[in-house]
Amino acid sequence: MRYSTDSLAPRRVIVDKEDVLSTRPLNKLLWWCYLVLRLASWLVPQRRRLEWRREWEAEVWHWRHFLVESGRLSVSTEQDLLRHCWGAFADALWHRFNRVAVARFVNEFLRTPRFCLLACLTLLAGLLIGRPVTVFQDVFAPPPNIDSDHLLTVSLGEKSSWLQPEVLHDSAVRWPAQTQLIDSDATYAWRPSVVRGPEGEENIASARVTSGLFGLLGVRPILGRDFQESDSPQCEDCVVLSNMLWGSQFRRDEHVIGRSFLLNSRRVKIIGVLPQFRFPAHEIGVYSPFGQNPHPLLPMYEWPGVLLRVSGGSNLETAKRQVEVVVNGVDSAPASTTLDVLSLKDIENQSLESWAGLIILAVLLLLALNWRQFARLRTTGPHASLHDCLHWYLFFATKTTLLLITALVASFELVQAVVSRTNGSTHPLASGAAIWLFLIGAGMAVTWSVRDQLRRCRTCLRSFGVQVEIGGAARGLLELTGVELVCDEGHGTLHVPLMDSSCVDFERWIYLDDSWHALLGNQEAGISVS
Repeated sequence: MRYSTDSLAPRRVIVDKEDVLSTRPLNKLLWWCYLVLRLASWLVPQRRRLEWRREWEAEVWHWRHFLVESGRLSVSTEQDLLRHCWGAFADALWHRFNRVAVARFVNEFLRTPRFCLLACLTLLAGLLIGRPVTVFQDVFAPPPNIDSDHLLTVSLGEKSSWLQPEVLHDSAVRWPAQTQLIDSDATYAWRPSVVRGPEGEENIASARVTSGLFGLLGVRPILGRDFQESDSPQCEDCVVLSNMLWGSQFRRDEHVIGRSFLLNSRRVKIIGVLPQFRFPAHEIGVYSPFGQNPHPLLPMYEWPGVLLRVSGGSNLETAKRQVEVVVNGVDSAPASTTLDVLSLKDIENQSLESWAGLIILAVLLLLALNWRQFARLRTTGPHASLHDCLHWYLFFATKTTLLLITALVASFELVQAVVSRTNGSTHPLASGAAIWLFLIGAGMAVTWSVRDQLRRCRTCLRSFGVQVEIGGAARGLLELTGVELVCDEGHGTLHVPLMDSSCVDFERWIYLDDSWHALLGNQEAGISVS
């Protein structure tokens, strides 16, 4: 085979007769390579574009004929050649931008406080966008009940002895006759339960409710019906599904009415499905009629409660105090029983207080475990001007807050993912597990935040770019040894001794005067990369 070398443009190849059959595929390969190079050349500055393309076309032309003459031309080598041409885009990009300036810009940006906060915000946004957390919503979202300003809940007090649900129901029936403030009432009794349906076994909370409970809440089934007073005793095996259990076990099948499943090893039949709403103070998965309890008596396991609707013209706080006198009267409840009357707002406040207590406990625990690191923040922090101090601590507080929120959301997300995979829905104990996981994640987040803060300049908050070792560990006993981290903007140095408990040397931040800026200052920080 012979070919011309007069120019770097596509050559006219003089081939032997046995090479005629391979000429057309080779020309097609060469055409595709030149097309890729021409597209990549648009990234190269115009004054260097022609020279750049000629160099690449010459390289491809010689590579192609080397494969032909050496007998190595195959589908694999053709793909390697075409893949090499696609790499021209990266080379063209470096011709458009200054490689050194880009590398310097990336290195500088990664060490800025802006990048640190941007990374924290991106991580938090990635957890929040498009991923609603069921457990997180159940804790902080208020229950979407209708006319909740006129609803009161009656439940057993913390120091009260356990009360059988049927006894509380009999007492609640007499309350409307004792005061005109109560318009209607409904009794319920909730307990942990196990259901087994088409999607397997699932742990939920179930409740026995009287027939007027859903009407009192203003909730109507979206499929089927709810319980009626006229239901015969044969409907004791009827249940109404929550929207959550309808989705986890029956995949929102609209023909679910009449189907059956096992509730605590007892077969029950579905007569209705409720819309998305949250029962006051509890997340109930399935409802059954109050009626005769088909289970044996379960002291300290099944907890009773009553929902009351007060008259519309009365003040809720005043009505709550008067109703509390009635429900704890001599003729209303046993002597050893104390009933708490709460509004839905009181229940929300109790939930928030318990969470606030846990968060405060977590913060105190983190302070106790990281007191030495926090002490380093105080002793080595900025001390030159008020502006530097405010800038320093505000950045640390913002960064730590974002990391703690991220740890909280990630804890709920992880627990919800595990529970959904193993259980199919929200487990009643998922909130507690998420709290303990949050404590671990918060400790790691605060530890990293403190360590990152300590390795930043006290003026510009950039991560230190220069590290200088002073002395050596094997030298004189009283010789100052350690490491000095120098701000590459010339603002100051952080001296870190080799031994934390040394009585001779200690960790300290030292400001540098303006004469150091010419030596250490980043004179090329303003270089443009466009």
